[in-house]
Amino acid sequence: MVEYYDNDFSFEEHQMEMEQKLQSLPSSAETAEHDTTIEDDDEHVKLHPKTQAQCWDGFHTSHSTGNFFKPRRYIMKCFPCILEHCATENSTQIERPKRLLLEVGCGSGSSCLPILKNCTESTIILACDCSAKAVEVCKSVVQSSIDSKNFGAFVSDPSLECGESDTSFAQDVKTAHMKLLTEETMITNCDDTVGQADIVLMVFVLSAVPPKRVGRFMHQIYDAVKSGGKVCFRDYALYDLPMMRFKETHTIHSTCSDSDGKTPRLYERGDGTLSRFFSLDTIRDIFESAGFIVEELRYATVFNDNRKTGERLKRAFVHAVFRKP
Repeated sequence: MVEYYDNDFSFEEHQMEMEQKLQSLPSSAETAEHDTTIEDDDEHVKLHPKTQAQCWDGFHTSHSTGNFFKPRRYIMKCFPCILEHCATENSTQIERPKRLLLEVGCGSGSSCLPILKNCTESTIILACDCSAKAVEVCKSVVQSSIDSKNFGAFVSDPSLECGESDTSFAQDVKTAHMKLLTEETMITNCDDTVGQADIVLMVFVLSAVPPKRVGRFMHQIYDAVKSGGKVCFRDYALYDLPMMRFKETHTIHSTCSDSDGKTPRLYERGDGTLSRFFSLDTIRDIFESAGFIVEELRYATVFNDNRKTGERLKRAFVHAVFRKP
């Protein structure tokens, strides 16, 4: 397999450059007028999960063809453990349960589709999203591209509290998993493993979760991973290009804090969806607080070349793999 490179430039040098740039910018007089600071995040309508689900419904309604995001073919390359789990046949398939890969925040299916095309019949892939429209689009994209009986998509939001949902996230995963299990595989998948994922894929999803809900979100993810299972994670890093382009008036002031004690670098896009940018320490704290063990954690830096303008753009992400003990 072709090796995947994501260390095109030094993150530390990029950080210094961007911090100097931010310091040189004049403070905006509009910031105070648009300051959305309140005493509790849950009182902020923009930071409520139901509001965010509606915003994402609107986004995926506007991009219902599923072509807005290109297929993330790099997923299998930057996370070799996915290939190890999903692209290798079980030698004793009758005696062993099928592997389960769960994508949380599937959007239009740009991540799960490349994985499906490389997986064997010994792997079940489930995809979920808080947006019902996203799940609808994901199903349509997958069904029009590949014939797979081992794929299912469902609506679920791990950030919801007990009183906000009739079922837990783990129950939703188990229900979706059982729908895809045949009578034969039901025998080999004992109750303890049904709904327990070998791998969870979280790509650009945590950045869309309201900060106060992140703890609940991660504990529900933890409950859906089997012992020894892994979480493959990629999301926006501090000083990524979109962060530097957001105007101060798009800042959402949360009552939570990052690992450095500062308020989360959280912004509102024009469509109302959230975009948060992370440091390695903040991601480490979030996952370790939920019970996960760090296996990989680093910045991924990638040059994106704009063919129309000839401009070379710097993108920065947090790349990580975590394991449930």
